[in-house]
Amino acid sequence: MDNFIYFPIIKTRDAELKCMSNIDPETFDKILPIYELTKSRKTSKTPDGDIHRRMNVIGDIQGKKEFILDVCTLPAYINPQIEQLIDEADGYHYWRYFLSLYSDLNIIPMIHLYDDEDFTEVNNFIRHVSQLYPRLCLRLPYDVDNIKNYVVNISRFLSNNCKLILVFDGDFLQLDPVYGINDIVDNFVTACSEVSDIPNIDCIVIAGTSFPKSVAPYGDKEGIFDILEEKVYQAVREEYDVKYGDYASINTEQIEVRGGTFIPRIDISLDEKFIYKRNRREQGSYVLCAQEMLGDSRYHSLSCWADREILTTSQGEPNGRSPSFWIAARMNYFMTSRVLLRRAD
Repeated sequence: MDNFIYFPIIKTRDAELKCMSNIDPETFDKILPIYELTKSRKTSKTPDGDIHRRMNVIGDIQGKKEFILDVCTLPAYINPQIEQLIDEADGYHYWRYFLSLYSDLNIIPMIHLYDDEDFTEVNNFIRHVSQLYPRLCLRLPYDVDNIKNYVVNISRFLSNNCKLILVFDGDFLQLDPVYGINDIVDNFVTACSEVSDIPNIDCIVIAGTSFPKSVAPYGDKEGIFDILEEKVYQAVREEYDVKYGDYASINTEQIEVRGGTFIPRIDISLDEKFIYKRNRREQGSYVLCAQEMLGDSRYHSLSCWADREILTTSQGEPNGRSPSFWIAARMNYFMTSRVLLRRAD
């Protein structure tokens, strides 16, 4: 597990999967993605959006590489298949069966919780799968009450050779007007302190995102805003040995953007801030955004796929003109930059 230095939480939408398929191999080797399985796009043959189509793409991306598999329960991305996977009956029978269908992939299964007090079916699930997988993952809100109770009840049913990856999820991180970043950091530190003496924990990951739903408040043509999750991580790691996770520059509400209403924009991550260039279609669109980004002294190439797309676009021949394409590019640059930062820690 020491080989992995970055744990992004990624929904299996088109943009996210496009990003992952274009991560350079050297960078990918340091990433352990946490995929939140979503339904696929609806077709006449799959009106509910078959999740196996998403799994096939994940398989193509990951190959034999290890990854954590979770499911997304947001209403916009769920379907009857996903509802079945999180049914706790018989030790999450359907989730276990689904995992068995993809035994050729190097999956770390997510443990699902359905009740604050009754761990019966969860423990049935753990008894079964901890004998089959060397690692399981548990994801909890970073500020949930009595975190230790959850982790203790789960870890004691792990088989002797199975370890637990623990993810403390801060979801959307916002600065408190009075306490600033300290309130967020304190919550993460408290969560880490509650589980510090529990055996079988492989590693602790802290995750969250501060990427806004809209950049309009930061400027019409260009702007800058904080990457709060980076600052939180730097503060927490002074107290505990934790791994870095985030939502790969995606807002947790996952606003669906339609091409006709979106103002073309290119975003680039610095160490602790995002900068962006934004131009309406009649004012230059993505080509001008790319040219302006290349002319910004704060931007530097990481020699990743996103850099290559910005350069091509600046020359007047963009390979993509949709919001989804440039979300993928933003993610690609951001994820590459996080790996570089973690290597330098």
